[in-house]
Amino acid sequence: MQMDSPLVPVFVAIIAIVAVMQAVFVAALAVALRVANARMAALQEALDREIAKPVADLARMAEIAVRASEQTLFHAQRLEGMVEDAAVRIESVVGEVTRKLNAAGSDVSEAAEDIEEDVVEPARDQLSGVAALFRGVQRAVEVWRETR
Repeated sequence: MQMDSPLVPVFVAIIAIVAVMQAVFVAALAVALRVANARMAALQEALDREIAKPVADLARMAEIAVRASEQTLFHAQRLEGMVEDAAVRIESVVGEVTRKLNAAGSDVSEAAEDIEEDVVEPARDQLSGVAALFRGVQRAVEVWRETR
């Protein structure tokens, strides 16, 4: 093709129109991307606001739970020590009471035997004589009634 041809300005015009169309398309694409980016930023901010508060609340609750757990562990360890001390003291007291009861039991047995010998047997002997006397009197009253 020659440069003198009447079609050269038509082809140049077509190339220019296509170049302008491409420039408009690229500009429109840039504007659309900018708008989309702004919308994405707004959405990101909204999500951050919506999610950040619950996440912060969860973190705070987890920290509170950790502190409560640490305090519970501390109190449990302290209580364990107190229970161990109390158990040792109780064992000591129970041992002492058992020893004293055993000693007192033998003393009580001896005292009971002494009371049996010194008080109960003489009283029984005296009461048996009194009982025999009352039985005799009762029999005498019965006989007297029968003979009357």
